[in-house]
Amino acid sequence: ILPLADYFDGYESFLAGCSTLSAALGRLMEQNEAGATVIEVYDRNIGRIEEGARYHQTRQGGDIHIDSVNRPEPMKYLILGCAAPASVGGESILIRAGDVLERLQAYPGVLDTLSQPFIFEGRGMSAEPELFRMPVLQQTDQGPAFRYLRTYIESAHERAGEPLTPEQVFAFDVLDSILEQSDVQYRGVLQQGDYLITADTRVFHGRTRFVDMPKQGAWTPGRCMLRYWAE
Repeated sequence: ILPLADYFDGYESFLAGCSTLSAALGRLMEQNEAGATVIEVYDRNIGRIEEGARYHQTRQGGDIHIDSVNRPEPMKYLILGCAAPASVGGESILIRAGDVLERLQAYPGVLDTLSQPFIFEGRGMSAEPELFRMPVLQQTDQGPAFRYLRTYIESAHERAGEPLTPEQVFAFDVLDSILEQSDVQYRGVLQQGDYLITADTRVFHGRTRFVDMPKQGAWTPGRCMLRYWAE
């Protein structure tokens, strides 16, 4: 986390600075069918995830996940720039993949199940999301690499007419239970001007639900993160 607030005088200059810094880390990936390379993550007050709203459009907590689930090739970095924190809540949750792998080893068969291909969909990347297959867990020379957002995988399996098997559901239940254990989580509130860089497939992330109210000196009316994907 880099505290950069002193280098900017408002939202527009922070946006420009974050975009320049993020582009220096690698090629910025398009994040939707419109080709946007930065997405504003804030509560648009358009409904709940259960009603079809996207996670980045709500103030809900959502599932702890990895962002590299929308296409076969993973991104290298997930980058978040905090334009303003929430008035209440909105803690960022970070979990090292290595810590998760260590705990998964206590459950026979789960690692083997997660290492088999699952069906994913390119949700948000095109009008008709492409389906593709890849494992949730891969072992690499740099350590474990995860690709996981449970609701997206479940949706993809339903679209393909291949519901998750009992073994796959159990493996996801174990993984979710580990991700929710407080002693593997790092929690903290990003402050205005903070710039967070994570190796996406090696760090799970999420957030707690939040509430917005007007705050004096805030660059945006409510909690707002600038999200970049770099490869």
